[in-house]
Amino acid sequence: MARSVRLRRWQKEALDRFGAHAGPDFLAVATPGAGKTTFALTAALQHLALNPAHRLVVVAPTSHLKAQWASAAAPFGLHLEPNWTSATGKLPADMHGIVVTYQQVAANPGALRVHAERCMVLLDELHHAGDDRAWGASIRLAFELA
Repeated sequence: MARSVRLRRWQKEALDRFGAHAGPDFLAVATPGAGKTTFALTAALQHLALNPAHRLVVVAPTSHLKAQWASAAAPFGLHLEPNWTSATGKLPADMHGIVVTYQQVAANPGALRVHAERCMVLLDELHHAGDDRAWGASIRLAFELA
């Protein structure tokens, strides 16, 4: 999974803060086009290097963005399955993780909850998971142990 990534100043500073952060949650906010995906994937690489038994779960708002995340992860050496379904409840053994939609999580949060303790979860467009939103409770149930 080794890859050389040139980070912007804010990404480097955020990555340093992420590495020093002891809590379970970390929020990165930046303007569109600032490089949030690059930051998130670099943080994921860092996490997976320190926790090789862990997997990555990316939650995106749309199916189109699932494919974009999987494509963006590939140059980082991260293999993410964008076509995962909760039918079997298993994560693919030959991948670093999966990409799902908020709707998929809401349809079966238990299928992801069983894996949460061994996962890093990236929530893209987090405002979709607010407590006052329909998907908020499902996101909390699925990933509160992550």
